[in-house]
Amino acid sequence: MTAATQGWDRLGGDHRGALVLAVDFDGSTRQEATFRDLARLLPDGLDVWHAIPPTADTRHADQYLAWWLETLPRPGERVSAVLGYCAGGVYAAALADAVELRQGERPEVVLFNPGAPNATTLTRDLFGALGAMTVLEDDEQQRFRRRAEEIVEQCGGEFAALADGFHTVYTDASRIAFERWGIEGEVGDELTALFRGYTRYLTAALRLERRPRRTDALSLNSRDHEGGFTGRETSFDVSRADLLRSPAVAAAVTATLLVSS
Repeated sequence: MTAATQGWDRLGGDHRGALVLAVDFDGSTRQEATFRDLARLLPDGLDVWHAIPPTADTRHADQYLAWWLETLPRPGERVSAVLGYCAGGVYAAALADAVELRQGERPEVVLFNPGAPNATTLTRDLFGALGAMTVLEDDEQQRFRRRAEEIVEQCGGEFAALADGFHTVYTDASRIAFERWGIEGEVGDELTALFRGYTRYLTAALRLERRPRRTDALSLNSRDHEGGFTGRETSFDVSRADLLRSPAVAAAVTATLLVSS
């Protein structure tokens, strides 16, 4: 059922259905549900494609946007909607701007727990990645967490420096974990490069200027999300981890997108 193109991975639906683009960093080591979970709950009339970042070395938001536009899965066809999760909401709104310029019609924009990256969210993601390294002893886990907290204090709000420091912490922790798991060097390098790619994706998103049309998007938020990113918001009584696998959320997405398509 799943096919891939250079900058996109097909998640599901009908190849002839309304074209829906979804932006999130797949494989960021977080434990939350992803667009793959949401796509399983959407009707076949929506052809859902997930954005694949260009490379781990990409540093500028415009490079991400250009890559996704150049590799659209159905070039020349109307994009019905753009979805974005967390920091992917920043990219999704900007991608919708670019699509609107191309096709003369703005796609529907639906965001899930959207927000600009910050020290709190990146710390949450790093701690989640460390927690997944179950072969680390408790004292080792605490040592890496303390290092991360010290980096937060030292960086004083400079996100790029924070991201670099957290990548070092992740690399040092993962070396220990990978050795105990028996993961070979080359595979381990690929996994640490994935985390590096994630931090650069976040850093680039933070540098995307706020666009007025972003407020037109619809945000679907979990009960613990602060909100305020867009002018239209709906909250659901689900956790952040379950937001993209919630049938109620999927029903709201379906109702919105089928009307717009």
